[in-house]
Amino acid sequence: MNHERHRAWGKIWSILLCGAVLLSVTACSTENTDTREVVEKAGRKITVLDNISEPVYTKLKLAGIQKVEGVRGTDFAGEDVMVVTKENRSLPSQVIEGQERYPLNLYLHTLSTGEEAPLQTGELNYGAPQMSPDKTHVFYKELHDITGFGYIMDLSGGAPVKVSDGEFRVEEGKWADDAHVIYPDMEGNILSADVTGKQETIVKTGIPYVHEVVQTGSRILYVTGEDSQLSAYDTVTKQTKVLRKDVIWAVPSPDGSRLAIVERNGRGEMTLKLCDSEGNEQSKLASGQQIFGTSWSPDGKLLAYAVTAAGATDDQQDLFITEVETGEQTPVLNDFHLANSLHWSPSGKKLLATATVLKDNIYQFLTYVVSLLE
Repeated sequence: MNHERHRAWGKIWSILLCGAVLLSVTACSTENTDTREVVEKAGRKITVLDNISEPVYTKLKLAGIQKVEGVRGTDFAGEDVMVVTKENRSLPSQVIEGQERYPLNLYLHTLSTGEEAPLQTGELNYGAPQMSPDKTHVFYKELHDITGFGYIMDLSGGAPVKVSDGEFRVEEGKWADDAHVIYPDMEGNILSADVTGKQETIVKTGIPYVHEVVQTGSRILYVTGEDSQLSAYDTVTKQTKVLRKDVIWAVPSPDGSRLAIVERNGRGEMTLKLCDSEGNEQSKLASGQQIFGTSWSPDGKLLAYAVTAAGATDDQQDLFITEVETGEQTPVLNDFHLANSLHWSPSGKKLLATATVLKDNIYQFLTYVVSLLE
């Protein structure tokens, strides 16, 4: 491995292990588990939550939290299976910034048994896997520093299909529907690619830095400019409308009728707002120094997110689930470093949250699978 490739590996590991690729987390720390008890059930580690800071009584009840060490869970491939990134220790290692590291490869991990099946392996680093809405394909990146090439793999078989001619930022790119992904290139264009690899330029914004691209129905949402302007491009009318400014990101509800929008209100302050599809504010759900990982449950009734509290001296987050209609907030995890966007299982009864933790003086991934009572 030449010097340039070795240096790129170091950057990739530094970014991935500190959660910066997807969530711009800037530091890593140890996990605080003082309020949790780990018990064994049917060979699985289940974390039982005590009251986190003070007695909390909400309608939402937790069945338990399973912890999977050493893997970065990024999405559910089914109710009992998640797609993960982990080190492939069957391949040669490299010493990266004083630590022995192995290539990051992709696997399917079965929660009930702990068994893993390889998806994409090799000496290159692969990451940021996302399942298609119908769970038949996986969209992932071949990582090169903080950018990468996009690929789609059919889980029923066949070779992966390349869906980007050029590299784009690793944190970008999402499924638009069962057969298409959407992503911005490095020139400010928004592209679509289908599962066969066919690409199409959808929007030419004329602005170099386009980010937080997501499609909801016939509209494509994206953020641009120093004022963090949220725009909506209608693929039918070909018209663009500015919805709001000072937007960090916007996450559409499953039916597209609402937007969960994180806005920057000033230095060191962000607010999570519930808005209608046009960006008109309906309510404020949370605020803090930073808000990460916002994710809707499949039925659109629950919203999960992680918050760094105002006045906190570090960047550790607390994880909450809020009932959208009532605003009732349930604390789930505290004092951890979220490394991924949050993801719900198809039933909406499980929530995936991956953190970085310090173990044996090495930063590693730890995936939490939060289960809700039926």
